[in-house]
Amino acid sequence: MGWGLGVIVVRRPQTVTSMLRPGTFGHGGAFGTQGWMDVERDMFLIYLVARANFPDNSDSSPLRGIFQQIAVDAIER
Repeated sequence: MGWGLGVIVVRRPQTVTSMLRPGTFGHGGAFGTQGWMDVERDMFLIYLVARANFPDNSDSSPLRGIFQQIAVDAIER
C-alpha cells in the first residue's frame, strides 16, 4: 500500500486487497466504513459498517474480504 492525496493506493494486492488491481485507491473511516475505486474495472466499492468494540480491525476483517470478492465476481461476469 502507498499513499496518494488523502487516499491509500494498492500497489501490490495481497491479503484483504488480493482481489483488487494495482492502482485501486480508497480510504477507511474510524468506525469501519470503507470506500475503494478500482479504475481498471470501473468499479466503486462502498462498505458500510458501524464498528464499536468490534473485535476485528475493519481494514483486514474477513467480512470486508468477502464483500470485495462478491463485488469483483459480480462485475467480471
